[in-house]
Amino acid sequence: MVLLLALEVSAVDASPPNEAARKVDSLFIIASSGEIKYRDMVQPAQDSLVAMGEAAVPRMVEKIDIKIAREARTVREVLIKIGAVAVPSLLTRLSDEDTEVVSKTCYILGKIGDSSAIDGLVDVSGHSDWHIRSSAVAALGDIGNERGYEVVSRALADTVGLVRKSAAVAGGKLMNEAAVPHLVGMLADDFYGARMCASEALVKFGKKSLSAIGDSLVFENALQGNLGCTTLGLIGGDSAAVILTAQLTSPSPMRRALAVEGILNCNSSLACGAVELLSSSEKDPLVLFYIEKVLEKYASK
Repeated sequence: MVLLLALEVSAVDASPPNEAARKVDSLFIIASSGEIKYRDMVQPAQDSLVAMGEAAVPRMVEKIDIKIAREARTVREVLIKIGAVAVPSLLTRLSDEDTEVVSKTCYILGKIGDSSAIDGLVDVSGHSDWHIRSSAVAALGDIGNERGYEVVSRALADTVGLVRKSAAVAGGKLMNEAAVPHLVGMLADDFYGARMCASEALVKFGKKSLSAIGDSLVFENALQGNLGCTTLGLIGGDSAAVILTAQLTSPSPMRRALAVEGILNCNSSLACGAVELLSSSEKDPLVLFYIEKVLEKYASK
């Protein structure tokens, strides 16, 4: 049924470039349609495009510059599902003058995840347009090949916050331990998204990041120290709990509260004694709230 409808629609195409392109155009009209009459045929049409494989790639790659959201989403989904055979054609679009096209292409290449795209993504990672830099770095993280680490490392210090955010996410995917000190430094980033993604990346590194986070807590930067306490709690375990006990004597009530909350989340009773000792002198309501939670949690341990 889909094929018959596809051929019917293709009959109105005034300038079909070739048989494969004509078939792609016909199926694409249905696959990207929001019309009720095609509702039950959208997914079968998408599946047919994917099944065409390499034959569908040239025409689908030409459609990357489509601006209509529903159609653009269909282009992305189909090319990602077609996979690695689409990479050579996609790489040709990284030199496009339209920066949006280049960003979209980076995204698709990242989701395909084939390492043959790395060199092309590295080439555009220093682009003057930050959208492209962000997309290229994110794609390198999605591919997960160590060859992309140097670019990701540089992007952690990009002047644009959203690029740093993409780099932090990519750093957590690549899992190169050399990124840990940079990610710890990003806990003080002035862009909320970048520092929160840095924290999430450090949680992925787990115990390998404990020492660097612990060392950073002595710095005066409140953002770094406070988020460091939260990150230690998310990593959890005995070692993280012990590191947090040093923050229980901080002159900052917020730091003490976050340290106690971190100990609560560590699922370790090793710091319970230090928290109990703090309870006798603590006056801040928020700190006392978390102290009570810790003592309740570990009372029977």
